[in-house]
Amino acid sequence: MKKIIAFVLLLCMALSFTGCQFNYEKPSEMLEIFEGWVENLGQSQITEDGDLIGERILSEDAYAGRYCADGEDETGKDVVFGGASVEKRQLKVYGTITTESGKATVRIRQNWDVTEVETDEDGNFETNLSLDNGGNYIMVNYEDFTGNIELYSEYEGAEGSTL
Repeated sequence: MKKIIAFVLLLCMALSFTGCQFNYEKPSEMLEIFEGWVENLGQSQITEDGDLIGERILSEDAYAGRYCADGEDETGKDVVFGGASVEKRQLKVYGTITTESGKATVRIRQNWDVTEVETDEDGNFETNLSLDNGGNYIMVNYEDFTGNIELYSEYEGAEGSTL
């Protein structure tokens, strides 16, 4: 009886090991899979179109496009462009904030660092970004804001807005 039990256990172990196979992906395929996971995770941080205070039109991807808002006593935050990626990107962000009352600021989050984009006396702003891999987002914060905002984000080297 012990020999039969030992044989059955040995047979079960042998059959279970024959089903194991290590399937190694090519590094480029593994990077594409990883990039897909990271992008999906990063998109969860972007404000949905229906929840935006303004209106967003995407250009090439979630990092480039146009955002316009006509606000009346608005308070909140729109995460307009960006995402998480293993790729580096070069962006030009520019536009105009026309304020009647309250305050609206454009903020850039690059991984853990958050900076506020300065405007000139006419409300114009422009900055060039070198985005490392990780989470990078362009946001607009509103504090009892009445006025309008035009914000453009495009890849450096692009000739004018494609929108």
